[in-house]
Amino acid sequence: MKLRTMAMLGGQALRSLRKTPALTSVMVVMACMAAVSVFAVFAVNLTAIGRQLQSQVQIRVFIEQSVVPDGKESLGRSIKGLPGVTKVAYVSRDEALSRLRLQMGENGFFLSDLEHNPLPDSFDVSIARADDAKAVADGIWKLKGVSDVIYGQKWVDNLVGALRVLWGITGVVACLALVGASLIVSNTIRLSVFSRRKEIEIMKLVGATDGFILLPFVIEGLIIGIAGSCAATGLVAAGYVGLVTWMGSVASFIPIIKDPIHMRLAIIGTVVFGAAAGLAGSAISVRRYLRV
Repeated sequence: MKLRTMAMLGGQALRSLRKTPALTSVMVVMACMAAVSVFAVFAVNLTAIGRQLQSQVQIRVFIEQSVVPDGKESLGRSIKGLPGVTKVAYVSRDEALSRLRLQMGENGFFLSDLEHNPLPDSFDVSIARADDAKAVADGIWKLKGVSDVIYGQKWVDNLVGALRVLWGITGVVACLALVGASLIVSNTIRLSVFSRRKEIEIMKLVGATDGFILLPFVIEGLIIGIAGSCAATGLVAAGYVGLVTWMGSVASFIPIIKDPIHMRLAIIGTVVFGAAAGLAGSAISVRRYLRV
C-alpha cells in the first residue's frame, strides 16, 4: 500500500476520532491499563523482595558427634553435590557458641560459665531457590552422619505460595483489563461504523476493497489503545517515581526496584498491551458490524 494511501486512511481515522466518543474510550482504556500497570509494578517489587528473602534462606545441618574430621569433609562435599545447593559453610561448635553469645547480647553472659559446649558442629547450606529447600533437606537427611536438618519449611512454603498467588491475581487483572478495554474499543468502533454507514455503502459501490474500508477503523482502535496506555504509563510512572523518592527517605532498607530498564520494559509492555486491546476491539467490531 502506497504511503499516500496510508496517510489518507490515517487521516480518516483521526477525523473519525473527533466524531465519536473516543475520548471516553481513551479514558476507560487508560483506567484499565493503569490497573494492570499498578498490579504489575506491585507484583514485580514484591517478587524482588521475595527473591531477596529467598536468597537468605539457609538450611542448617547438624553433624553427629561421632563423625571424624575426614567424615565431616566428606559430608560437606556430598551436600555440595546435591542439586540446588550453591554454598556449604562449615560451622564448628565453638563458632556456633560464639554466634549464640552475640545473638543473645547482654543475656549471653551465662554461656561463659558452661563447662561443656552443648552445641554440635554443623553446616550452613545456601540454596539457589526457596522452592528447592524441601528437596535439598530430604536429600541431606539421607546422608550418613547427619543428626538433624532445620530450614523453616512452613515459612518457605508460605513465601513461595504468596508470590504465586500474587502473580495469579496480576494475571487475572490483566486478562479482565484486556477484555474490558477491547469491549470499550469495540463499542466505539461500532458507533464509528454506524455513523459512516452511508459513506461505506458508497465506497462499496465504487469498488473499494475490503482492506481499504476496514483499515481506518483498525487504525482508530489502535490509536485509542495506544493513547490510553500512554496516558496510563505516564500517570503510573509519575506516581512510582514519587514512591521511590519517598521510600528512599523513610524506608531505604526495602529493596524497591529503581532500575530504569525495568521501568522502560513496563512502559513498553503496557503500550503493547493497550495496542493489542485496541486491535482486538477493532477486529471484534468490524467482524460483527461491518458486512463487507
